[in-house]
Amino acid sequence: MKLTLWARRAVYLCALLTALAGQMFDVGWIFHYIFFLTLTLPLLSLLLSLPGILGLRLRLAAAGHQTPRNMPASWSLTAGNRFGLPVSCVTGRVRLRCAFTGESSSFPVSLRGAAPGVSASWNVVTSHCGLVECSVSRLWAWDCLGLLAFPLRSFPADTLLIVPLPEEPRRLVLPGSSGNTVPVPKGKAAIGEDYELRPYREGDALRSIHWKMSAKRDELVTRELLAEKRPLPILTFDHFGDPDTLDRVLDRLAGCSRALLKREQPHAVRWLEPKTGAVREYAVGCEEDWLRCLTAIFRDPVPPEGIRTGSLGNGGDDFFQIHITGTGESPCPEL
Repeated sequence: MKLTLWARRAVYLCALLTALAGQMFDVGWIFHYIFFLTLTLPLLSLLLSLPGILGLRLRLAAAGHQTPRNMPASWSLTAGNRFGLPVSCVTGRVRLRCAFTGESSSFPVSLRGAAPGVSASWNVVTSHCGLVECSVSRLWAWDCLGLLAFPLRSFPADTLLIVPLPEEPRRLVLPGSSGNTVPVPKGKAAIGEDYELRPYREGDALRSIHWKMSAKRDELVTRELLAEKRPLPILTFDHFGDPDTLDRVLDRLAGCSRALLKREQPHAVRWLEPKTGAVREYAVGCEEDWLRCLTAIFRDPVPPEGIRTGSLGNGGDDFFQIHITGTGESPCPEL
C-alpha cells in the first residue's frame, strides 16, 4: 500500500506542477481556475471523507469460537458506521499466531468501498489442534483520493479454538464396579466403621437401630450407612513432541474425558510444563471445564523434546492415573 500511496501522491504532484506551469506561462483565467481547483482538491476530499472516517466501526470475528481439526474456519473484518456513510478504503495487516505449535503468519487486508456491512474474510489453517490468535494492526482509513490516511484505533485480538477429534476408549468401567470405592462418612464416624451412629428419627427402619448402643445410651440410636467415594481419575500426557503425535494424544485425551463426563465422573487433567517442569492441573466436571483445560494446554508452547510426566503411582483411595500416549491402541482404563 505504500507504493500505491506514493504513486498517487506523485500523480497529484505532477498535476499540481502542470497547473502551476500553465498559470505561469498563460495569464488566462482558465489556468488560474485549474490551479486553484488542483490545489484545494485534497482539502475537499478530506472534508467529504472525514464524517465517514469518524463514524467508522470495525469488527473482527471468527465464524465460530471453536472448530474441530481439519474443518473449514475463517475470520472476517466487517465495517460498520454510526452515520451510515461509506469510507473509500481501509487497510491493515493481519497476524495469525498459534502459541501451541509456534506457527505464525501475516498478510495485508483491505476493505475497498467500506460501506456498512462490507467485509473481508480469510481462511485459517486447521490441520493441527491449537488456539489461534488473530489480530489486525496498522489500520488506516483513506480519503476519497487516496492521498491522506488516518490511523484507526486498534481493537482486541480474537481467538479460535481448534479442538481435537475425540477418540472413544475401547471400554470404560465405572468406579464401583471393580471394587475401587471406599466408604466416606456423611458426618463423623469412627475409624474402621462402615456406618455412623445418630439419634433415631421418625421413619427410620427398625433393622437400622443399633440395639446394644441404644441400651447403653438409654435412647434409640440408628446406624446410618456411609456414602461411597470414587477415586479420582487423573488423565496425564506428555506436553511435547511433533504436531501429528500430539494431535493423536489430544484425540485420545478428549475421548477419554468425554467418556468420563458422559458417566458423570469428575476427573482431572495433569501435565508438566515442558521446559520448567511446573505442574499444570485442571479439574474437569463439565464440558465448559474441559474447554477451559484445553485452552490452558494450548497456551503452553510445545517443543520437540521436554520433561516427561512422571508416574503418580497408585493413589489408593484418593486417585489413580491414566497416562495417554499417541502410540499403540487407544487407552481402555479400568476405573
